[in-house]
Amino acid sequence: MGERATLLYGIGAPKTGTSWLYSYLEGHPECAMPLVKEMHYFDTVEGVLANWHQDMLIRQITSQRDRVERIEAGQEEGRAPRVRRRIAGLERLLAALMIGEADPRAYLDVLYERAGEAKVVADFTPAYCMLPLSRLTMMAGLVEQTRFLFIMRDPVERFWSQCRFQAANRVKRGGAADVEKVANTLVDRTLRGEETEIFQRSDYASVLTKLDALPRDTVKVLFYEDLFEQETLDTLCTFLGIASHKAVFNEPRNSSPALALDEGRRAALQRMLAPQYAAAHDKMGALPDGWSRNMERV
Repeated sequence: MGERATLLYGIGAPKTGTSWLYSYLEGHPECAMPLVKEMHYFDTVEGVLANWHQDMLIRQITSQRDRVERIEAGQEEGRAPRVRRRIAGLERLLAALMIGEADPRAYLDVLYERAGEAKVVADFTPAYCMLPLSRLTMMAGLVEQTRFLFIMRDPVERFWSQCRFQAANRVKRGGAADVEKVANTLVDRTLRGEETEIFQRSDYASVLTKLDALPRDTVKVLFYEDLFEQETLDTLCTFLGIASHKAVFNEPRNSSPALALDEGRRAALQRMLAPQYAAAHDKMGALPDGWSRNMERV
């Protein structure tokens, strides 16, 4: 293939439009996106929920095999060869995760298998925001040209969106019956220190500190509130060394259920997340107008 395409890591934050941006880049003629948006390679080898993604891939592979059988039996519409190609891709990713750090070439093979003459490939895994600096440094040197993208959203709104999203998933799996109740419970558990994962993904201060230790020209930080503007996407394309590409601005993908956050919980989250507003301001200077309502002034 010659010189590899630039590898873009979309490291988060969760619920900041990364699914929409993945779709935008997937439609860019100079990008080749992998079969799976979230590769979860580096958090797997780091030991963060080490078996979770493998188990999920196994379930997906089994589900897709069942679908092929239904299609071939005339019980479901679809194209069996296309589903088989997806199964093969999922199996290659599963193998790469199982090989792990012993040979990262397996990960790169999956990531670059559809690259062709593309200038950019990408791994959008928001969970990477929780990786230590040592892992991010290793990622920065994996291929000749790497880039890191971190998107920040108003901390309270991002936190509440993730709670709603996780609550909806639990209801869908049958583990709960009321999305709003589960979402509020996640907020309350975090405020009491009983739930740490959502807070860790809200820790902009930690992520920005780690990114400051990487080469400056390899890092870009954006605001979610500015993401759905052509000017913002043009600056991202310039950062990646690709031509500007016109976006179709429609509803964000992977959106959370629309539920209001009560004022008591909002005030508590404002206090808890005040350091994240401060860190974003220190790094970026001016903040989006929409952040002002939730900024706890101390």
